[in-house]
Amino acid sequence: MRKGNYINKTIQYYSKRINVLIPILMLVLINIICHDYFFRIDLTTEKKYSISANTKKLTEEIDDIIYFKIFLHGDLPPQYKKLANELKYMLYELKAQSDYIEFDFIDPSSMQNKEYQLNLQKELYSQGIVPIPHRNYENNKMEETWIFPGFTANYKTQEISMSLIADILSNNSDEVIKKSIENLEFLLMSTIIKLTTKKQKIGLISGHGETINEKIKSFKNNLKNHYQIIEIEAINGQLNAIENLDCIIINNPIYFFSEKDKFIIDQFIMNGGKVVWMLNGTNANMDSLERKNQMVATPIDNRNLHDMLFNYGVRINYDIIQDLQAASIPIVTHYIKEKPQWTFFPWTFFPVSNGSKEHVITQNINPVKLQFPSSIDIIDNQLNKIVLLETSNNTKKLSTPAIINLENLKTPPNEGDFIGGKQNIAILLEGIFSSVFQNRIPLELQNNKDIDFKEKTESENKMVIISDSYFINNQFLKGNALPLGFDKHTGTQYGNGTFIFNTIDYLLGNEVFIQVRSKNIELRLLNQKKTKSEKKYWQLLNLLSPTILILLIGLLIRTRRKYKHRRI
Repeated sequence: MRKGNYINKTIQYYSKRINVLIPILMLVLINIICHDYFFRIDLTTEKKYSISANTKKLTEEIDDIIYFKIFLHGDLPPQYKKLANELKYMLYELKAQSDYIEFDFIDPSSMQNKEYQLNLQKELYSQGIVPIPHRNYENNKMEETWIFPGFTANYKTQEISMSLIADILSNNSDEVIKKSIENLEFLLMSTIIKLTTKKQKIGLISGHGETINEKIKSFKNNLKNHYQIIEIEAINGQLNAIENLDCIIINNPIYFFSEKDKFIIDQFIMNGGKVVWMLNGTNANMDSLERKNQMVATPIDNRNLHDMLFNYGVRINYDIIQDLQAASIPIVTHYIKEKPQWTFFPWTFFPVSNGSKEHVITQNINPVKLQFPSSIDIIDNQLNKIVLLETSNNTKKLSTPAIINLENLKTPPNEGDFIGGKQNIAILLEGIFSSVFQNRIPLELQNNKDIDFKEKTESENKMVIISDSYFINNQFLKGNALPLGFDKHTGTQYGNGTFIFNTIDYLLGNEVFIQVRSKNIELRLLNQKKTKSEKKYWQLLNLLSPTILILLIGLLIRTRRKYKHRRI
């Protein structure tokens, strides 16, 4: 009997110990798993805590360590702390896909070695990571430090630096941080691609009056982040002038294209090269209008491109589209003490297009601003045509030659005249392209042995035609180029930049950029006044809640044991 009691007591003794150890061991095991295997359950509607399948695939293909040093750490304002946390979560997501992702967060403003700290800050600034002053007021004292929102990434022998702050003009810091968080995946993915892949080559064609100067500086600066830009001073009938390029951009040509140049461009297309055309049918422009208040808009019919574009499936007309859905421009209406007073009027020559929601290029982009666009007719042939940009229904077409006068702004447009319906502004062509030079190779090239003439593309090809010669022009403020699509007069950020970069990415097969660039995240901001007033309450609650929970669990276990012993 005694022996039986002893065995029972021993079993009870070890059972109690095991019951205590099991939860502890489970917690330790869970902690080890969570440390080695990062995962999150994303219940947000916009899936802001999930990286795209393309980003996962890209990360899995990394073949060596990419080491990120992030300089957003330490005593940060709430919105920057949120940016740092979102970046940390995303890096953990990437690390879950590849062991080659490594990172550290560093505070460049609180180092023991002050000389090293100063040198590091100077180096970060020289690498384009612009510091932001942070003033911390506590106990009636003000302490100023500098925030360096950026990172460096090292891969093999390469190092690049990136700013975390989105390139938008806004005085609203919450809006800037929201856009910066939306941009994180795109930024990290761009960094990985820059370090691990060879850049595709894009040629900016000139020699026919094309715009490739400071007017498109913002476009070029953004484009070179992902592609190698080569400025082609002139084709000049050279057969190899553009053969090593992946894509060419023909932006606002105004002069004659020789048959040789056309042949070289045509064969570039037949060999799989991509083209973005940006050209309208008239010479209407704001520079002339701002100088003289009026101008005579005339057709540009001397480019010798009509037959080429017609063969591919489009015709750009010699007209200007006016639209009641238009951007506003400022006009001097009167003077007060010799100071001009400006008033904004809708300028029907600047249509605003929302873009098609049906195509990946135009999904989730801001409305796009056009300047003096011409209508595009679609020609029936074997190619697939997709309208990317079109006007509203309230349009009219102004045939040229015609006088355009800024004074007309002061008179409201007659809505009864705007019954032209939707007009095409940007067209995507896809399919098997046929050469415009079938059975008619230029005489000067017919006996050239270096020519390997192709009558059609061997596989499907793509090109985009935009009937606006000023689509990628940026404005200037105090001599500095503003972000592409930003209107300095109204403060509106139009979607021209997103559209053109999406277009180029799509043509070159880089749709992964588009999907991540178009990611939209809703930032649920805290009420700062309420946060400050209830700060101590939430701190106390967070401090006491775990303790109270443990006590309740202990009380529950104790009660259960008492009840169990009573039954025995």
